[in-house]
Amino acid sequence: MKRIADNSANNEKVQKIIYEIISRAINVNIDSNIPFSEEHIEVLNSLNEYSVNHILSDPEIIRDPRKIPYKANEELKICLVAICLSQSLTNPLRKHRETKEFFIENINIGINADNQKFLSFGNLEPENVLEAINWEIAEDWKIFRDREGHGIISLINEKTNLTGLDNYKVGGDLLYEFARFQRKFTEKERKKEEKARESAQEAFRNAIVQSLATEVAKQQLLEGKNPFELVDLLFAPSRNRKEIKSLKNSGKKIESQIQNSITLLLEGKTPKSEED
Repeated sequence: MKRIADNSANNEKVQKIIYEIISRAINVNIDSNIPFSEEHIEVLNSLNEYSVNHILSDPEIIRDPRKIPYKANEELKICLVAICLSQSLTNPLRKHRETKEFFIENINIGINADNQKFLSFGNLEPENVLEAINWEIAEDWKIFRDREGHGIISLINEKTNLTGLDNYKVGGDLLYEFARFQRKFTEKERKKEEKARESAQEAFRNAIVQSLATEVAKQQLLEGKNPFELVDLLFAPSRNRKEIKSLKNSGKKIESQIQNSITLLLEGKTPKSEED
């Protein structure tokens, strides 16, 4: 019984030591050669905690829990390289120079006796690092790296609402796979934004032209003219094809006349008719 009690006490002592190592690895003070904002520090703390939890199931850590701080730093570096590489690939001027090897060489993590973790970004431009690190990409990395998930497939499904990502090839180097996804997803979002912008411009243009036509029609009524003559000309079967074709081909001229007319109306002037 005494031996069992001694073993139990030893196990509790070991578990307490492991817990203290884990707690110390998570509760670090992050500093850097980059002027991070409070929000950036919060994101980095979140990624650091995720990195610690991620490596706890590593066989090497199970054999020797004392390696937790070292392995957690390795994992956090992988994360930061992936995030910075992702941002680099979305910039045509940077993607050929700032490769994975470039970030591996320049991003380094150290920790001192006061439990302060220092993140060094070497020759990276501070503004690029600040732009790269944000909550959205941090959460993307957690989904991608999660041991319980399905890697890139889980991330694609999450970010695209199960619609998939055209022309994206799964596989390859871990860091480039994540970075390539970010590039493809960014391209997709920018195309959607551009299409929405063009649609909004077209809708605005059509609304303006409709407004112009309405104002010109009012002016024609005031002048005793019939504003439906053009409509009648288009649809009346008695009109010959040549006359209708001529009218259709003059669409730009008609639109220009409408725009000129409403400009004059806004200036308080009376538009001139073609007969004038």
